[in-house]
Amino acid sequence: MLDGTTIAAILTGILALFGAVATAWMSGLNENRKESRKNRKQLSRYSVPLLIASWDLANWLYDILEDDNYSPERCDAYGNGWTKQFNSYLFGQYFAGVHIIREKTQFFAGLGGSRSQELKKLLWKIQDEFVSMHYEGRENHELRWVEYDILHVQEAMTVADGDELRPMQWREFKQNYAVKEEPGAEKDRSMELKRILEPYEDELQRIIFRRFHYLYSATTEPTIPKDRKPEFEGKPKWLRDRNPQSLEASLEHFKRKRDRGTLTDKEYDAECRKVHKDDKMIKKELEEDLTGATVVVIPDHRVRRLQHLLSDLVTLLDEVSSMKFNRPARRCKMDVDRRVLSYKTATEWRNEGLSRIPCDCNDDVGCNSTRLDFKHRDLTSTGWGGISRKGTLSFGSQAQTATVAGVEPDQPSLGIRRKTTDGEQC
Repeated sequence: MLDGTTIAAILTGILALFGAVATAWMSGLNENRKESRKNRKQLSRYSVPLLIASWDLANWLYDILEDDNYSPERCDAYGNGWTKQFNSYLFGQYFAGVHIIREKTQFFAGLGGSRSQELKKLLWKIQDEFVSMHYEGRENHELRWVEYDILHVQEAMTVADGDELRPMQWREFKQNYAVKEEPGAEKDRSMELKRILEPYEDELQRIIFRRFHYLYSATTEPTIPKDRKPEFEGKPKWLRDRNPQSLEASLEHFKRKRDRGTLTDKEYDAECRKVHKDDKMIKKELEEDLTGATVVVIPDHRVRRLQHLLSDLVTLLDEVSSMKFNRPARRCKMDVDRRVLSYKTATEWRNEGLSRIPCDCNDDVGCNSTRLDFKHRDLTSTGWGGISRKGTLSFGSQAQTATVAGVEPDQPSLGIRRKTTDGEQC
């Protein structure tokens, strides 16, 4: 039998063990709380640069994409004067802002709550939209970024000031955009921003070039001839020969820049080849249109979805940062003129009853009344009742995807994949 002294010693040892475990657990809990509190402060602080970058980019894209912003006077004033470098700077400023907020919050470590979860999810959706290959059709091809190009721009445009990180300023960007030629020195282009950004600049310029082509070619108003019978082919919206970005006007623009010394002969030849290449591509796309209804294919669908998702991010970051910015980004229209769709896409949309570009942003009035995500995002609900609920939208035709009665996110062909309570698809 155990005497009282032995029993007391055993109990004392057990209590000491429980005490040590409890102390260690409480210590770890306190550390997690401190880290979470620190990251919440960092999130509030470093979400401000990302908020500003998102707002700048969203509104810049809105100005480019929204037809109502254009007029013959504005187009004539811009001509070919769209600053490619500034387009790249706004994209790079956004990428740097995302990089900084992730680094400073250790990828949102220990951050719970609905807004933090929504922010992580929305940043992923925007990243996925930049790199996604799940879209079909010529309209979605432009401005698809390669993952390692994004990483390159993030690292190159994030500036370290001591322990602080900040996005590169516009003046610094211009200095680092292209490596200057040094007589007798070997040119190192490994960190040159122009080498990475130039292809994306050309793609955005291609969208602008085609929008001008459409605006100066589109027919919108029916004409009434003398016999009073309406001719529904209409009349040109603007005079075609006044297009400042026509083939002839663009070539003349680059010739003047070469004559002024702004472009070298090599750069002049490269710009001319780009204009000729896109003009040939437009003619080829029109030849593929068996109906003759297409004016020009404008491949801006990805950019329009990005513009809406960035608008969502501005609203959410305004809450996270407590900045009270109160300047929501405007959203471009998603209604599509069939004459800017490729022949194949227009046929599919007509069969499926579509009239708008599918979008899974947070606009539950104009775009996504069900507030669901696209199927290829494969994002399950966070359980906080955030931006999206359980279920995802998919792009398939109505014959391929089962639709649910009463769900109309402005695109009848967008089916829904049901999920169980555990998030498993059924």
